[in-house]
Amino acid sequence: MRKNSVMAQRLPRARTCAGLGLVLALVAAACFEFAGAAEPTAAAEVAPCAACHGAHGEGMAAAHVPRLAGQAADYLQKQLDNYADGTRDNPIMANFAKALSEPQRGKLAARYASMSAPHLPEATSIDARGLARGHQLAYQGDETKRVQACNGCHGPDGRGVPHAAPYLAGQSAEYLAGALKAFQQETRKNDAGQLMLTVAQRLNDADIAAVTGYFASLGASALR
Repeated sequence: MRKNSVMAQRLPRARTCAGLGLVLALVAAACFEFAGAAEPTAAAEVAPCAACHGAHGEGMAAAHVPRLAGQAADYLQKQLDNYADGTRDNPIMANFAKALSEPQRGKLAARYASMSAPHLPEATSIDARGLARGHQLAYQGDETKRVQACNGCHGPDGRGVPHAAPYLAGQSAEYLAGALKAFQQETRKNDAGQLMLTVAQRLNDADIAAVTGYFASLGASALR
């Protein structure tokens, strides 16, 4: 009886692993098919990315996958280039980026920059006090912590500044918090002058929850 019980517990896990393996295999195959194509079609350009980033580049909050739609092309290409050369560390993205040539990475970045996607409201547990703190950090910063306003670099309402900083408005709180903590822990170091690393290390967990919740609450409408 015990043996049967153990087997019953293992079977769903085995099926889950097999399913995950199949998804990864399909994504890998799509990556190499795209990399080998001389002139990929528009659909082929985004097929490997859509598995995680969504058909319209809307992202996947629960998996900490960022929204790409409408993000600046030069920022997106820099991230792909950094994944490819190891400057930014992520095993999944590194394998994908390394399979692409530099022109292909540029074309893919431009493709996502031209996209738009509906913003799906994100359920959040942040309260009015947290939103107020997030608004303060976004617009004024915090002199007591020597933290400058996020909008000073990322533009009004976190809309982004072409050739300088990505948009934050409409990104999921989960992704933004993960990015800040990666800078904080120095597992991500591909920002110019390590400015983000410095800022992140001066924020506590409550600050991170507040500012990421605030930008997530703005919605993609703030981008245009």
